[in-house]
Amino acid sequence: MTFKRDADLSHWQNDPLKKIIILKKHVVDGTKIDSFEIRQYTHHCSSQRYHTIYTIYMETDNNKIETKYNLGIQMNDDNNIENMAQCITNFNGVYSTINRLLIELDNP
Repeated sequence: MTFKRDADLSHWQNDPLKKIIILKKHVVDGTKIDSFEIRQYTHHCSSQRYHTIYTIYMETDNNKIETKYNLGIQMNDDNNIENMAQCITNFNGVYSTINRLLIELDNP
């Protein structure tokens, strides 16, 4: 199983602070999606205050992929993980996001 992770995420090595599973055990265009979720990582750097990044993580039967979704410093209450998950499910569309990730997996 391969794991394609956005190179910019190398700074965020710890386990996610929070995660919300949006879709589990589903088939999209013939690909079995084991898990599709949004993850929140928070980190403290010496040069900045706490900052947060939200990622999209997807695991298929053959691959895993994680990519940036939203990044901010001291994000306010409007930019919490629950609102990010709602944005994906209501506005962006779960399937369009999944299709984008599947295209990423097909490109080396």
